[in-house]
Amino acid sequence: MAKKTSFPDQPILALPGLYELAKPRPQTCDAGKLGYHWKLGQPLPSLGRHSVAKHDIYGTYVDRYVTTLTKRHVQSRLKMTIIDGFCGGGVYSLGGEIVQGSPLRLLEAINAARATLTLRRSDFDLDVDFVFIDENRDHIAFLRDELVKNGYGALLDSKIRLMQMPFEDAAPEVIKAIKAKGRAHHSLFFLDQYGWSDVRLATVRQIMAELANPEVVLTFMVDALINLLNDKKSSLSALAAIDYGREDVRALLEIKDQYGSKGWKRAIQNTVYRHILGHTGASFYTPFFVHPSESHRDYWLIHLSKHHQAREEMGNVFWETNNTMEHFGGPGFDALGFDPDVDVRQGMMDYLFDDDAAERSKKHLLEQIPPMLHDEWTSGRPITKRSLFISRANDTPVVGKLVDSQLAELRNAGEIVILGKRRARGSNDVVTSVRARASNFDWDDTIQFPRQRKLFSIMTRAA
Repeated sequence: MAKKTSFPDQPILALPGLYELAKPRPQTCDAGKLGYHWKLGQPLPSLGRHSVAKHDIYGTYVDRYVTTLTKRHVQSRLKMTIIDGFCGGGVYSLGGEIVQGSPLRLLEAINAARATLTLRRSDFDLDVDFVFIDENRDHIAFLRDELVKNGYGALLDSKIRLMQMPFEDAAPEVIKAIKAKGRAHHSLFFLDQYGWSDVRLATVRQIMAELANPEVVLTFMVDALINLLNDKKSSLSALAAIDYGREDVRALLEIKDQYGSKGWKRAIQNTVYRHILGHTGASFYTPFFVHPSESHRDYWLIHLSKHHQAREEMGNVFWETNNTMEHFGGPGFDALGFDPDVDVRQGMMDYLFDDDAAERSKKHLLEQIPPMLHDEWTSGRPITKRSLFISRANDTPVVGKLVDSQLAELRNAGEIVILGKRRARGSNDVVTSVRARASNFDWDDTIQFPRQRKLFSIMTRAA
């Protein structure tokens, strides 16, 4: 089966002496070779270890998503939609065993979340619609059969919708259906594309622009893009899918020439991620790598959202699945990105979201937070954990609990005072109190100088 993707009929200029480009022509990728293939009566495709890690992240995040959105006791119903844009047939072979793919894993994650929620809130209505999309007719037929076998037959064509078409074609109809469900538009898009150009950034922008609370989990095979840039005989028309033009490509090739074999992949990766994120319209993101020890395939698992709490929860998932996640960058704030004036090979250590990485992050934060607080205090603005962290949340592997640990360290050393709001006992009045022993802080807890400052203070040195 040939998987075809068409691109706009607009010129992408050639780079003289490097590439021979005519006007864009449809690019073909063989999903049977690059991805997986299912057909009733045929053997199951073998699941790669990198996909096992990815499916674990999907399931864990769905649980966190539901837990976060159902904390408010005044709420009795949550409407949400889960979209699997490249769903496949639903089951695989792994080590001689049959294992579930993303559609069944997502369904089971919601079942588990609903069971847990029922223990807390027996009257709560978790109203979830599923949309499974694949352009291959055999894949959809196989998935339908598996859903029936697994007891989901009664939900087909009502709470579970199967769409046989490319995700790009299905997206407008899916967006319309989410809008019709209500105003909150709670939706999770899992877009596990085969390479890096099956999902157009323009479509992600549309999702972010038209929906109130969408989240997109997009996989992106960086190595495949780098191989294309490295192949002087390849057409670059596919780059139209991620909004790349002539000057963008020239800049990437200059980076490659500058850094040679040791640093160019890392430099290009850190450059491309900023381009991708800048063209999606998302306010918050986590652009880290899935790299299971058993696999030689590296790819981004890019999480895009409009709210910092969504970014926080996905960051916590990465720390929970530390044996499969990594990033190329530093341990604290401002850890990602590419500075052309700094050798990308310097200061870059393996960062695997493990205990060692946590300790390195804490040490770095203890150096970074004091001058950040001093700058905020000098400006006269009130400082909260939210204002300290949110504006710096994207380009870092740091999550709220790591910030909490270092704020507590500074508080215990007498460098800062942290104030929180709580309801007074026996009334509805809200009072402010010093959080003298807390180890976890709320987003709106305020951070102040103590009335009596230390003679030899970290804050004084940070000035």
